[in-house]
Amino acid sequence: MQLKFFAASLITVAHIVNAAGLVDTLTSIKANTLIALVKSEPDILKALSTFKGTLFAPTDAALAATVKAGFNASDLSALAQVLTYHVVPAAFPSADFAGSAYLTTLEGSELKAVKTDSGITINSASVVTSTPYDGGVIHTIDATLIPPANVVNVAASANLTSLISTIKAANLAATVGGLKNVTILAPTDEAFAAIASVVATLSLDQISQILLAHIIPGFVLSSDIVAAKSIAAVPTKDGAETLSVKFDGTNVLISAAGNKAPAKVIAADVLADNVIVHVIDTVLLPNLVSASPSASASYVASTAAASSAPPASKTNLYSGSAISALSGVAASIAAALFL
Repeated sequence: MQLKFFAASLITVAHIVNAAGLVDTLTSIKANTLIALVKSEPDILKALSTFKGTLFAPTDAALAATVKAGFNASDLSALAQVLTYHVVPAAFPSADFAGSAYLTTLEGSELKAVKTDSGITINSASVVTSTPYDGGVIHTIDATLIPPANVVNVAASANLTSLISTIKAANLAATVGGLKNVTILAPTDEAFAAIASVVATLSLDQISQILLAHIIPGFVLSSDIVAAKSIAAVPTKDGAETLSVKFDGTNVLISAAGNKAPAKVIAADVLADNVIVHVIDTVLLPNLVSASPSASASYVASTAAASSAPPASKTNLYSGSAISALSGVAASIAAALFL
């Protein structure tokens, strides 16, 4: 599929050699509101004049709805974040695209592209038209793309209240919220309730160890697990703990040393700010040892730094659209941004 996608990219580039510049093309397709917003940010306007890649351009109606929802376009910092989340420094042709893919934006976060029977979706927006320009392609979309919140806010929006409470109790909220390029396995409230009697006997050091067992350096997508079928030792906590991950043909199952039965992934590939989240139905229990909370917090920060390089492959073949289990997350994030 990658060769097919690359070939389609070359065909698209060949077609746009004689096309107009990006800003002129935006003018020709009457993206009036987007042009006005871009012009209010001179640095972005200057960058786009020589930009090569893909721009996802919300319609005037989509941007008007965003402003009506309360977005303050005069907040230049927030505006720059939203605008750069629509820009991908690589060709993304709509022709012949199939399946799904993750696209890294100039803002730094990921977009999820999915081909459906009705067309191509980018996160929750649909591609309406595609127009080449001399450096790439503009895909007009019917909704504004909202940059994802940090993982703590995403967990709060998904009502993972026990996870949030445990993170705060271990004094890890700030460091977990600042994680980049990691995978987090997020247990449900029911999962924490099932081990409530155990948690009550643990020190903060041991609670920190449990939380760290749910953090994997780098992105581990559901497609990686499905393709591999089984990954015997996924490292966590600076190599002190490993997880066993496998796909049984129906479910993705994850086990730690102290688990009698594996955790099941019930919602996969949820996007946070440079973090991938998988919601699981069981708390992972490592072999607990003595550790200081400061050492644990330092590990979280060092893990984020060590994982700064993006993964080479970000395709997602997970069946069943498990992300629908968190359908309220996008609305909650949007509300947090616009209110």
